[in-house]
Amino acid sequence: MKKLLLMALFTTSLLGCASEQYFVGHGAEALVYKEHHSFEFAMKNRTETTKQITALIQDIESTDKEATYVVDYKSTRSKQMLQAIFDQYPSHVIAPQRVLYRSAQLLPSDLKIQVTLTRLKTQECAPAQIHVRLRQPDCFAESMRLKQVAYKSRLVGEQ
Repeated sequence: MKKLLLMALFTTSLLGCASEQYFVGHGAEALVYKEHHSFEFAMKNRTETTKQITALIQDIESTDKEATYVVDYKSTRSKQMLQAIFDQYPSHVIAPQRVLYRSAQLLPSDLKIQVTLTRLKTQECAPAQIHVRLRQPDCFAESMRLKQVAYKSRLVGEQ
């Protein structure tokens, strides 16, 4: 009798675990895309321009850890100023191959920085409703997990 009771308890616990529905949804969908921005600077006050560019790069690096920069400059002083700004970051933060310097004597401004960011747009999750079966129960968790990914280009297989 004791064995039968233990077998019945064991069977009901297995059936209970089998009926749980953890992570049966398909997760959340995300769109990974490249975004291009262009910034032009006229060098009137070198210290003010340096502050602006430093703040810009800090903002970009906090948004995307793999942003690439194409810098067009008129004079070598502008290039040296930008190299000094980029040298403030350790090489593992801004790798040298992520910054490309080009001399452009016909540039209308003194400095032009083109930035390419990798962005991520996650799916909008429908809120839960009473007496309505939710099709994607883990949508919120998956979309929040995707928003925490530091290197978004690796989601689509880029190196």
